[in-house]
Amino acid sequence: MKILTAEQMNEVDRATTDAYRVPSILLMENAGRSVADCLERACPGLQRKRIYILCGKGNNGGDGFVVSRYLSLRGCKPEVLLFADPSQLRGDALANFEMARAFKVPIRTFPGFREGRAFLKKAATPDVVIDALFGTGLSKPLGRDFKPVIDWINSAAERAYIASVDIPSGLFANSGTLPGPAVHADMTVTFTALKPALVFPPASACAGKVTVVSIGSPMALLENPEYQMELLDRQSVRPALPPRPRESHKGSYGHLFILAGSRGKSGAALMTGLAALRSGAGLVTLILPQSLQRSIAGKIPELMTEFIPETPQGSPDISAAVQVMALVRGADALVLGPGLTTAESTQALVRDLVARARVPIVLDADGINAFASHPEMIRNENNSPIVITPHPGEMARLLGVSISAVQKRRIEVARETSVKYSLCTILKGHQTVISSPSGQILINSTGNPGMATGGSGDILSGMVGCFAGKWARRGGKDEHGLMTYLAAAVFLHGLAGDIAAQQKTEESLIATDLLPKIPDAFRQVVEAE
Repeated sequence: MKILTAEQMNEVDRATTDAYRVPSILLMENAGRSVADCLERACPGLQRKRIYILCGKGNNGGDGFVVSRYLSLRGCKPEVLLFADPSQLRGDALANFEMARAFKVPIRTFPGFREGRAFLKKAATPDVVIDALFGTGLSKPLGRDFKPVIDWINSAAERAYIASVDIPSGLFANSGTLPGPAVHADMTVTFTALKPALVFPPASACAGKVTVVSIGSPMALLENPEYQMELLDRQSVRPALPPRPRESHKGSYGHLFILAGSRGKSGAALMTGLAALRSGAGLVTLILPQSLQRSIAGKIPELMTEFIPETPQGSPDISAAVQVMALVRGADALVLGPGLTTAESTQALVRDLVARARVPIVLDADGINAFASHPEMIRNENNSPIVITPHPGEMARLLGVSISAVQKRRIEVARETSVKYSLCTILKGHQTVISSPSGQILINSTGNPGMATGGSGDILSGMVGCFAGKWARRGGKDEHGLMTYLAAAVFLHGLAGDIAAQQKTEESLIATDLLPKIPDAFRQVVEAE
């Protein structure tokens, strides 16, 4: 689901009119009608309800006039409150104001804020408030004049249903910040595509349930390669889950090798491997330090194991480099990092494998820490794709910056890292960000705070490795295709966590609770309409 800035939305609207000859007033008509449709579904019995439509002087107010007309046609009795002088209306907004007046829709006009505030103080609390005051063009915080109006809308929410047109008034379309007073809606009906303010907190908390409706712009316009941000949903990741051919075999779904684990951290390796198996990998081999043989071998029958020399700390040793390179000749993807430790010899092994492997490489945890403060060293001499999966702390160590510097600019940091160092980044956290070397940004919509627990990242790295291997096994060459497969892993990981939290609660959730829910997550995506 595309996320467009206000400027990009204006481009789409202009192109719809200029290239496809769809009049702008028809787009406004479709927008207002769609809001009326959504409102009817959300609020049964509208004909018996007191409805106020608060309109401004711009196109957002024009949409509100259209809403009033359609509700009137459907037997409702809306009342429009115009917070502007009608002489200030222009173009399509003026035309729809005149149509609403011709349809005998009651319209109260408040050229001065004092009159509007006085009316609202005395007005009976409505059942429904439609916010059509300010749209995506707002560029400065609402001032003291409008604050009482916004406060009245929000106080009416104790009884009334609040619906915003395109975006809650007071928000900046391109930002997740709260610039000042803003409407807190129960529902926002937005047009053509999502806007950043409707996706990113804290602004997104003002939007309530967000519904994206088409108002007549061709979908081809949204495929502009410059529109690089998208919110993941079931439809966007389903291409990574094609039906399995009847003649397929285990080799059809990739052989994933995982270098993981150390003394005291064998669980990380097991969770990573089992998550890969549950995600559909045909074969999974764990490459482990020798001392883990007794504790791991045979624990999960489906996991194959190879044991290599280790450091005095019980982690993989650089002396195993030739042995590991020989093993991964048969790999479709390679995961490096879960539970490895930061022993110098282990880090040297990681760096050697990243440089020389001929398959997609997934770096997690201590695999990323092996490059702390030196992201420029994450290079592969064979141009094999590299995927990093840091949490904010690991990203901060990698880049040599503070965690707060990462968190304040999550999208920008992920994109800049991917573009500068030619790798894919999966920056974990609320709304995990997936970025590509070309600057594409995918925002995950699944997951919950209960997943903030040790081992959750190991399960993600296993799933990412599995999907990277399946992409490679299916002849993957293009970056866009790889991003789809990475997105599927991230989305399904979060969805499995959501399903598990429903049963276990967020407080009691542990990482291994996700594993039995991965099949349920797959089922929900595959069977979604």
